[in-house]
Amino acid sequence: MTIGNNIKQLRQQKNLTQDQVAEKLGVSYQAVSKWENNANTPDIALLPRIADLFGVTIDALFSDSIADHSALRPFMKDDDVIRVVQMRGAKIIKVSSVFSPDEPPIEIAFPHDCNDRTQYFKVEVYGHIISDSSINGDVVCHQSIKCSAINGDVKSEGNICVNELNAQKVICNNISDCYKLQAKTIECAGNIASVNLTCNQTINKK
Repeated sequence: MTIGNNIKQLRQQKNLTQDQVAEKLGVSYQAVSKWENNANTPDIALLPRIADLFGVTIDALFSDSIADHSALRPFMKDDDVIRVVQMRGAKIIKVSSVFSPDEPPIEIAFPHDCNDRTQYFKVEVYGHIISDSSINGDVVCHQSIKCSAINGDVKSEGNICVNELNAQKVICNNISDCYKLQAKTIECAGNIASVNLTCNQTINKK
């Protein structure tokens, strides 16, 4: 594979047009087109900037096997969210409501005692979350959540089982075994099982 083919593949993986690449590198779009059509090669002085633009090494630009991330493209968004996806080979493992050897939960070790702003983050998990530690940030989970505590907004397509939940908004199918739950708004399709519940508005989506 030539450097031109690699540049084209890397550009497409980043969802950039030839014009956008040209603008970022300070060259004409015709130059980028010629690289990708193998009619010309980039000036050697541009190689570090091209590698930096695509987040690869200079060696990778000349590699015979630039990784194809097409399977991950639907999950790639230019935001500040940490996304966790399970793959077997190049295939995304589908999310199921049932744990099985083929579709296991995603067990995540979040930082222990992450209760300050310096460790606040947003996470989206395509699977079940099982964690012994607290999560200090907004959580989107495409199945069920079982953890110690969550300090942030939560959207779950499955069941939420958490000792303590402190959020502005919670959207879920079911909340079970929650000792302390504080939220401004809860949208729940099923039951809300909490010993200490503080909520301004509860919307039942049954």
